[in-house]
Amino acid sequence: MDSVIATASITVIDQKSLLNGSIPNSIGLSHPKLGKPVSPMPRDAGQVRVVPAEEFKQASLCLAEAFKEDEVARYFIDTPDRSHWTEEQKWDLHCDILEYVTYAHCLKGLVTTVGPNYDAVALW
Repeated sequence: MDSVIATASITVIDQKSLLNGSIPNSIGLSHPKLGKPVSPMPRDAGQVRVVPAEEFKQASLCLAEAFKEDEVARYFIDTPDRSHWTEEQKWDLHCDILEYVTYAHCLKGLVTTVGPNYDAVALW
């Protein structure tokens, strides 16, 4: 029986590094010093683009959908003191939490997306 080993690496990038060109080329972000612009690309280009702060709600909705049944994401929602809440109230709280986290990353980190409708979103 063949076994498969999955590996992952995380690259931490701050906005200053992104803007001054000191990010590794291997992560696939566009940058002027690497020959491509960082500014938002056409949404149908199928390339990674930086999400500006004014688009945080759209990006956070992608994450809310992706993690709607994730046990870790629901840790703060499925608590005894919220057992009387409806699923709609819990969903609203889940969306609020992801909006706050996404906006914080827009301000002090990096949010990227690909696809015309925020098909994938990454917070750095």
